[in-house]
Amino acid sequence: MGRASSLHERILITLVREGQWEIDDQGCIWCVADRRGLKAGGSHLVPCERRRIEHRTPQGYLQVRAMIEGRRIHCGAHRLVWQHLHGDIPEGFEINHDNGLKDDNRPRNLLCGTGGENVKHAHRGGLIDQHGQKNPSAKLTDSQVAQIRLAYDKGGFTMEQLAARFGVRHQTVSKIVRGERRPKQGGPVSPGDHRHLATRRDPSSGQLLDGVEHNGMPEVRHG
Repeated sequence: MGRASSLHERILITLVREGQWEIDDQGCIWCVADRRGLKAGGSHLVPCERRRIEHRTPQGYLQVRAMIEGRRIHCGAHRLVWQHLHGDIPEGFEINHDNGLKDDNRPRNLLCGTGGENVKHAHRGGLIDQHGQKNPSAKLTDSQVAQIRLAYDKGGFTMEQLAARFGVRHQTVSKIVRGERRPKQGGPVSPGDHRHLATRRDPSSGQLLDGVEHNGMPEVRHG
């Protein structure tokens, strides 16, 4: 959270404490009074039509905004609700939504935790999916994983050959064909030892020992 954002939050929570904004028990934020400029050194407040003041962001969060001394400032509504009930948010902490709904700012749905804790919460709830090719560290696409499993299951390729073809280590292929790595991706998986399948190809003729000629796999794109 940047210093400017923290300053905005401190200003906007003041509007709640002064009675210009109101936060109800469902975490909704309402405008109940407007600031109409300065008179005789003080602020003059007039009642306004009671109205919800949150705006939805493109990311799905609710945000509140106000014009203060000619400057528009804003902050996340969920952060304002939490501060209204519990005080300042500790440095380095974030406010998370327990049920994953970013616009559900009911007090019981708001959690205060570190960024790491919030990421773990998102993984546990399935809100972040970095399985398979979605993982930034993945070297193989889901399709390539399925190709490796199918080719090894059909025979004619050793793990070393598949590793060289797809540009990964032998240990990676071994874990893939046994389902120890990328378990959610497709292709036949067996925990057994299938190394005998790779010996069914005649190294000089390229013919499988069961009499079926092997013409090789189509070239695949890496990455």
